[in-house]
Amino acid sequence: MPNKSYSIEHNNISDILHWIDKGTIGIPEMQRPFVWSTTQVRDLIDSLYRGYPIGFIVTWQNPDASLKMGGKGQNKEIIIDGQQRITALSAALMGKEIVDDKYLKKRIYISFNPITEEFATRSAAIAKDPKWIPDISIFSQPNFDEFEYVVNNSERLGLPGNELNKIIQKVKSISEAEIGVIKLDSNLPIDQVTDIFNRINQKGTRLSSADFAMSRLSSDLSHHGNDLRKEIDYFIQIYRDKNLAANIKKMDADFANTEYYQHIAWAEKEHTNIFDPDFGDLLHISLGLGFLRGKLSQLVSLISGRDFEKHTYTEEAMTEAYQKFDEAVQYALNESNFKRYILLLKSLGILDKSYAKLPDSYVNFGYILYLYLKKNTNFSNDQIEKYTKQWILMTALVKRYVSSPESGFDRDLRLISEANENNQLPEFFERTILQNLTDEFWNLTLPNNMEAQTTQLTNWRIFQMSQIHAKSHAWLEKDKFTADTINEQGNIHHIFPKAYLRKNGFKQSEYNQVANYVWITQPRNLEIADRAPKDYMADTETIKYHSAENDKENAIPATLKDYDYHQYKQFLDERRNLMAQSIRELFESL
Repeated sequence: MPNKSYSIEHNNISDILHWIDKGTIGIPEMQRPFVWSTTQVRDLIDSLYRGYPIGFIVTWQNPDASLKMGGKGQNKEIIIDGQQRITALSAALMGKEIVDDKYLKKRIYISFNPITEEFATRSAAIAKDPKWIPDISIFSQPNFDEFEYVVNNSERLGLPGNELNKIIQKVKSISEAEIGVIKLDSNLPIDQVTDIFNRINQKGTRLSSADFAMSRLSSDLSHHGNDLRKEIDYFIQIYRDKNLAANIKKMDADFANTEYYQHIAWAEKEHTNIFDPDFGDLLHISLGLGFLRGKLSQLVSLISGRDFEKHTYTEEAMTEAYQKFDEAVQYALNESNFKRYILLLKSLGILDKSYAKLPDSYVNFGYILYLYLKKNTNFSNDQIEKYTKQWILMTALVKRYVSSPESGFDRDLRLISEANENNQLPEFFERTILQNLTDEFWNLTLPNNMEAQTTQLTNWRIFQMSQIHAKSHAWLEKDKFTADTINEQGNIHHIFPKAYLRKNGFKQSEYNQVANYVWITQPRNLEIADRAPKDYMADTETIKYHSAENDKENAIPATLKDYDYHQYKQFLDERRNLMAQSIRELFESL
């Protein structure tokens, strides 16, 4: 029989809520926006009232860390499945406030009709209806007097005192209902805990290593883990919506007065989609900078006190890990560092639009590298920016982090660190770039990789970045730039119009090729209509601003003016090569 990786207990709901109040069990969702609807809360309470099962909750606790002078330091047990249910029970039965998606604290009121034994979310009508008990949490308050309540309310509720008392007892007994608790073995590694959760929740929310890391941080009060979690979480929310700042400061006034909040207060006045990390991204960045590691499962182990050399957990290792993580978070969220990195991305030709942005993994690793070089080398700012930009472009072009970003981060951080320790970092960068961006890559691989339909193609985005970086004019325009057409109301136009190709027998997969796309203004697009290139390129009004230089800026073959659908496939090959050449010019200009 295989060894069990869990145990099962049955506990009263009231006991679990009490343990959470005492801090014995951590429930991070109590401090983050509650996502259940009030109807879901009502249904949960109704199920318990009728004696229906509501499923198990799952808890996990890292191994206790050994103290330097002997003994064990207790790692808090955390709920990893069932957080929403427990939060709902705390709100409905105990009257605890929840935090909504605007970071405002509010109550959830569940009402009860003792005659029909029906639960409902409280409405204005129910609040005024004498036949309803407007808030069932009154039964859990310490000063609740059952006898007094029955005497004062039985007539209003339309029930004899003894019947009302029985029903009140039944409602109160919800708190004494048992709920199954699956306790995962404390020695289980984080990846197995994640796997267990996701198998249990195959049709529900998927749990990630980032979720685990945030949960683990929230359960730590001794090393400012919860402060760091809040700093990361609140930064993301405020950076994306500055209007949330006032709500967060009101909701969490104590934290708003800490140095952790003051460190991110600048986000109240800033936002750009050019670099818009989520909490998982910031955890990866801080892990990479602080520990030169790429896998978030390792972060959970580190902040739980894992000593990877001694293969044990110690309080000393935990303290050291939190110090490193704290330092990395502050460095990553430093206003100057963050803004200067955004300027770096802009100088690459990245815009505040999805059309000209790179996948997150390349931009995230770029920020790790940028901060690492600032902190651990004597490179000038120009050198730091050069190596960072080249690395971002190179890795994106060769899809270095496409299959397993965390493993790729892990490998490259180790290689970069080793090269730096041996004073060989410039040589490492040059060697790695030469190994990946060969002449064969530029002349064969990259053009072949441009054979695709989707505008989400990374290489298509990099081509647009090359145009923005070079301050290229929009095709067939005199004083309008590619960046303007992307930012404003330009169109991605088919150089060989799709209606024209379609009526000549071409399929969607053939005419919707990225090599057939170009940014132009809407008026110019309307002038081109559905004509063959050789026809609209002979129209003096359409091409009044056309030039050989304008063709080069947009990677348009000079022979386009002679083409109709017979030369379409030849055109695609020619343009793919010109687009690859434009990207190469961008890279070599850095």
